[in-house]
Amino acid sequence: MIKSDFFTKAILKLRKRPIYYNYNRHCTRQIGHALLYYKTEPLYLQSRVKKYTHTNNWEVLEILRILNHLGLWVDVIDRNIQIENLKLEDKYEVFIGLGAGNSGKYFPHIAEMCPNAVKIFYAAGPEPEKSNELIKKRYEFYSARRNNSLELRRMITEVDIHRAMNLTDAIFCVGNEFSMDTYREFGKPIFRLFPSSSPNLHLSMDEFNKRSSKEFLYFGGNGNVVKGLDLLLETFSELPQLQLHVCASDEKDFNHEYREIIANCKNIHLHGFTEVCGPLFWELTSQCGYAILPSCSEGTATSVTTVMRRGLIPVVTYESGIDIDDFGFLLRDLSIDSLQREIKNISDLPKNEFLSRQVKSYLSSMNYTQMSFSHSFESGLLQVLLAHGRLYNER
Repeated sequence: MIKSDFFTKAILKLRKRPIYYNYNRHCTRQIGHALLYYKTEPLYLQSRVKKYTHTNNWEVLEILRILNHLGLWVDVIDRNIQIENLKLEDKYEVFIGLGAGNSGKYFPHIAEMCPNAVKIFYAAGPEPEKSNELIKKRYEFYSARRNNSLELRRMITEVDIHRAMNLTDAIFCVGNEFSMDTYREFGKPIFRLFPSSSPNLHLSMDEFNKRSSKEFLYFGGNGNVVKGLDLLLETFSELPQLQLHVCASDEKDFNHEYREIIANCKNIHLHGFTEVCGPLFWELTSQCGYAILPSCSEGTATSVTTVMRRGLIPVVTYESGIDIDDFGFLLRDLSIDSLQREIKNISDLPKNEFLSRQVKSYLSSMNYTQMSFSHSFESGLLQVLLAHGRLYNER
C-alpha cells in the first residue's frame, strides 16, 4: 500500500495542473462558462474516484457533469493554487467555490476576479468561527479531565468569513440544521447538500441478524479529540463487556496519552486506517451494530453515513450533522459517567428493536447516495440561477 501511494502521488504530481480549462466532456451545446474552485485531482487520477478514497473526488466530477448539462464549460481551480499567479477573465455565469475550511481560503480573492458571476459559497463544514469555538471547547474539556494538553487540530485559521460572505450570493451547505444554522446570521439563501457515498456499498439480508449490539465501530478521520475518540477510550475502558473497534488516524501525542488504555483494555481494538469496501471494512461492518462518533463539529460525518449504508445504527452528537430520526441515538451529555450509562443502555436493546433500527438506518442512508447528492446540488443550482436571471441570460 505504501508503494502504491508513492506512485499515485508521483503520477499526480506530474499530471496535475493548478487550473484545468474548458472542461466540456458532457456539454452538447455551449451557452457560457462556469468556474469551480475545489480540486483538480479527480480529473487526473480516476483510480481515486473509483476507489472512493473520499466522497468529494466523485462529487467534483458530478458537479462538472451537471454544469456541462446546463451548457456551461467549466474552468476548475485547484484549492492549492498559488493565488498570486492566477489571472481570470470576467466571463463566468456562475462561480462555485470552497469556503468553509482552510482549503477555501482563496474564495474571496477568486470571487473578486469575476464580479459578474453569481457566487456560490460551498460550505463543506460549519461556519469557521463557530467551528473553532466548538473545537477549542472540546480540547478544554479534554485538558480538564486529563490535566494535559495536545496539539490543537482541525482549526480553521486562513478563512476571512466576513469578506467571503460579503461576496456571496448563496450558500451550498453540507450538513443538517446544526451546520446550516451557523450561517443564518449572514442572511444569505442556504441550500442543503447531501454528501454521496460509494456505489460499491451493499447489504445482504442475513447481515442484520449477524451484528452484535455489544460491538461499536468508531470510523473517523484526523482530529481524534475533535471527533471524540478520547471520550470513547475513557468510556469503554470502564465497559469491559462491550467492544470498541477503532479505525482512526495515527496521532502520536494522542496515542502516547492513551497508551495505557490502548495496551491494557482487551475490549478496545485499534485497526488504523481502514479502506472503505476493503476486507477489514466488510468484516467490521458485518459484526458491529453501531457507528459511534461524538464529534463536536462536522458538515455531515460521511464516515458515519458510509457505514449506515451497511445498516449500522448511528450513535452521534447533533454536531455530527446527521439526521437520526427514530432509529439512531443522540449523545447530549458527554461526561464520561453519562456516556457509560447511555452506551450501556444502547447495548441492551431488545433484539427486535435492534433489528428494526438497523433496517431504518439503512433506509435513511438513501439520503446519502450519489443520486441524493446530484439531486440536492442540481436543485440548489437551478434555484440560484433562476433567482439571478441566468436561466434567461439576463446580465
